[in-house]
Amino acid sequence: MKAYKAYDDKNCEGYSTVVYAENATQAKLTALRTDACEDAEYIDIRVKRYPLMDALYKGSSEVDWCDPEQRIALVKEYGWECLEPEYEDCEDCPAREWCGAYERYKN
Repeated sequence: MKAYKAYDDKNCEGYSTVVYAENATQAKLTALRTDACEDAEYIDIRVKRYPLMDALYKGSSEVDWCDPEQRIALVKEYGWECLEPEYEDCEDCPAREWCGAYERYKN
């Protein structure tokens, strides 16, 4: 399975997810069933390959942000961070040492 970042090009809130699929067309279809793209039109969903996430496929069609290994990879390799962080939770986050939000919180 290949990993793809998926997002609604018309959504101004900036939500995105990472889905696993065999190709970009299937990734868009999978994204329609995620919270990040549930209200999107198929033609507005954009996908981009995230090849470093391929090795972290664990049988689910969508990456689990609560999985420490997957979260660390997204933060470290792709610069992801919480959109609306609860900074008191940063101390327990497994990806804090690579997180821009955590750096801003500390300073």
